Amino acid sequence: MSDASTSNLNPPAAPKREKLNFSTKLAYGSGDMGPAITANVLVFFLLYFFTNVAGLPAGLAGSILAIGKIADAINDPIMGIMSDRTRSRWGRRLPWMIWGALPFGLLFFLQFLVPQFSSDDGVNNWLLFAYYVFIAILFNIAYTAVNLPYTALTPELTQDYNERTSLNSFRMAFSIGGSILSLILAQIIFAIYPDNPAKQYWVLGLLCSAISIIAIFWCALRIQERGKEPILNGRQKRILGIILIGLGGFAIAFGIGKTVAESFNITSLIGILLGLQLIPCGLTLFFSKSEAHLLYRPAKANATPTETTPSLPFLEQLRIAFQNKPFLYVIGIYLCSWLAVQLTGSILIYFVVSWMGMSEATFPQVAIAVQGTALIMLFIWKAVSDRVGKKAVYFMGTAIWIIAQGGLFLLQPGQILQMYVLAVLAGFGVSVAYLIPWSMIPDVIELDELNTGQRREGIFYGFMVLLQKFGLALALWIVGIALELSQFIERPPGGEIPIQPDSALLAIRVAIGPLPTVILIGGLILAYFYPITRDVHAQILLQLQERREKNSDD
Repeated sequence: MSDASTSNLNPPAAPKREKLNFSTKLAYGSGDMGPAITANVLVFFLLYFFTNVAGLPAGLAGSILAIGKIADAINDPIMGIMSDRTRSRWGRRLPWMIWGALPFGLLFFLQFLVPQFSSDDGVNNWLLFAYYVFIAILFNIAYTAVNLPYTALTPELTQDYNERTSLNSFRMAFSIGGSILSLILAQIIFAIYPDNPAKQYWVLGLLCSAISIIAIFWCALRIQERGKEPILNGRQKRILGIILIGLGGFAIAFGIGKTVAESFNITSLIGILLGLQLIPCGLTLFFSKSEAHLLYRPAKANATPTETTPSLPFLEQLRIAFQNKPFLYVIGIYLCSWLAVQLTGSILIYFVVSWMGMSEATFPQVAIAVQGTALIMLFIWKAVSDRVGKKAVYFMGTAIWIIAQGGLFLLQPGQILQMYVLAVLAGFGVSVAYLIPWSMIPDVIELDELNTGQRREGIFYGFMVLLQKFGLALALWIVGIALELSQFIERPPGGEIPIQPDSALLAIRVAIGPLPTVILIGGLILAYFYPITRDVHAQILLQLQERREKNSDD
């Protein structure tokens, strides 16, 4: 059956519901906190760090990320295939998360060091360029090894249409919540070390790395893949849960005591943050309860043909994936949405500081206005989606987003209140960019299974993660090149923020207004033609269920 036949499927009875409990959703959501925190810091701060702390030219700085992501493009589909073919008693995804967490955190931290290789500025810049490119390539490999298997867990945890949207809302709540946390941390750390930009960034990198590693382990140790053994059995989870709750309580008490006895400092911050993360992690482990449909016997009885159907060659899998027309629409929608997010995020600090004339320390507040609104709207959009469908929600959120982006271009220095209003409106659209494309992908995977007899989450999610990285790389490269061509003046290490020429200010305004607006209109056009509705998805699930029942009878 080809994907073109999605509209001709027979009317079905309602497929079986596969509900997930709260602790599963909470732990699953935590798995995206690490990738979200690191990605958010990279979007908002890394290019600015390269130009205004490390002192690299803007074009060279933008090229670092572009080179890293282009090299990373090679490993994404390969990692997807490797994840699909992984065989272990824990499943196909969780082992990658466990072994990749520590390298992921360490390599992220190394990106925010400024080693001095030479006393000659020209030579030192090129050696710094080589260092950052090398670390970027390694970090992106580690990012893929952790994030791609994580994203591929969604269709394995539940096949319910609305439950997947709910699951993704938890994931995106942690994603946006982590993004907001990184901005709050930046503001606190910048205030603690106001006269030492280099220390500001390596401390921020260190804290975000630690939080990310803990969040990934939280998810992997609590989640169970369909039909596989959990990494920890029930008794081990309860024991570890008690230990983590105790350690978390001690860390919070230590942080508060340090603040009362002395003053609020970086040690207090670390203690309180560590405790606030360890306690919910421990609680979800202590009270964890596996869902019936994920246990070994029920899952095997309702198994997909993944384990028994011979794997297709890599190039053949690519060919079939790109013949899946709904998948092409989804990756187009996601690329447009994510590129708009990344363009806005990477230029926003330049817009706030150089055009609006605000201080660097106030920038996180503007970003929080966007991300905070997006976090709140996640749950509102999820409720609306249950009633009117994913496509309608995408249209509503993106339309508001386009108005906000256009308004930012027209904004004048001194219009601070208007800027915050537009930031809130932008958050309405950023929320659907996080929520909707990712909740469409599991539906596409099941259509592919219906057409091919195989479940290949890895390759589909591999392309989604690739697009996420490609969008970031392209946005940062565009911004870096645009700044350099417009004669942007870099701040020398330790120097004052320079006054920018009119050409650079115009480039900043175009990058935050008209350019994302055009890209978002492209996303709306693609969303209009996306064919998998709620009814079509229900029909796909019914036919898959009938096939599995027939196979079990045979």
